[in-house]
Amino acid sequence: MNGRWLLANRDFLVRDLVRDYCTVYSLLADQRHRFDVDGAVSYTALRDLLGEAMRKGVFWRLKDTAHHLFRNSPGIEAVAPGGMPSLELPPQGDIPTESGNAAEQEQIKALRRHADNVLPGGAGAQKALEGLIDWCIGYAFHECAKLKEDAFQGQHYANRLIQISRIPAVTADMYNPLRGLGGQTSESSSRELSRIMHVLAHGLRLLASYLAVERHNAHLARWLASEEDFARRIFGQSYDHLLASLYGNDRERLYLMAARDFLHAGRREPARALLAKAHQGGSLGLEGLTLLRELDREAASECGGSGICAACGKKNSLPCLPFLAGQGRGCA
Repeated sequence: MNGRWLLANRDFLVRDLVRDYCTVYSLLADQRHRFDVDGAVSYTALRDLLGEAMRKGVFWRLKDTAHHLFRNSPGIEAVAPGGMPSLELPPQGDIPTESGNAAEQEQIKALRRHADNVLPGGAGAQKALEGLIDWCIGYAFHECAKLKEDAFQGQHYANRLIQISRIPAVTADMYNPLRGLGGQTSESSSRELSRIMHVLAHGLRLLASYLAVERHNAHLARWLASEEDFARRIFGQSYDHLLASLYGNDRERLYLMAARDFLHAGRREPARALLAKAHQGGSLGLEGLTLLRELDREAASECGGSGICAACGKKNSLPCLPFLAGQGRGCA
């Protein structure tokens, strides 16, 4: 992929990295629990988690995203000379909108922002974290591939061996040299699961520290705010550290960034619902309350006589899906 494209789309890639990391960790934690209870993991679940080259699973996509971000993405200095304005140009607000197209200007803004986002330890410490996070994901991925093969062995060959041993013609001399292999496969699965969960748990802690450079990432904020309970469960004790490194004591900023990202995508109702939930939790300040009231007024005026649904933005004579889902808002 083009290095400049990777940097310009970094916000999306980081959001995908965090989302998929949490998903993978949750699914593998479920398999760890299943193994502790039943002594086996699901081959089908691991197969779907990994996927194949032509149909990649979420773990494979996570590995690819980590490689794009931490291996293939060049430094800002590598792409600045290649035809884009240098970083010594006037601040973003001083750039006239007529110079170049809007997409070009957005790329330049993104590149500048990422150039300024460096961890307190400096670029060297940041590169070290990036390398370790990428290593953790790659190592766990290949351990999971081994675990999938062991799951297949346990699900098919171990059971088949037991069935064959019950055939009257099978003697002890024929069967005994093979009888311990099923137990060895189970031991291998246990060790692989332990390594996977250990590596991914440590990677989560590294990721929580690394994400301090993403304080301006609205797409990440939107995911964190929308999936707050899930993210808190996966990050565990590191979650509060993550939010503190991203937003400091200004927790309202998380919800404002998320709501504005929804609004930028033309989704007013999710933005309104998100702010309302944050208000109920006592996380909104004056700015957030002002935006929430503005969205409430817009929703009331639109539903009041225009015939346009506040949920789907269309003029309908039949109820829309948000209304049918019981949200109490929308076409009716």
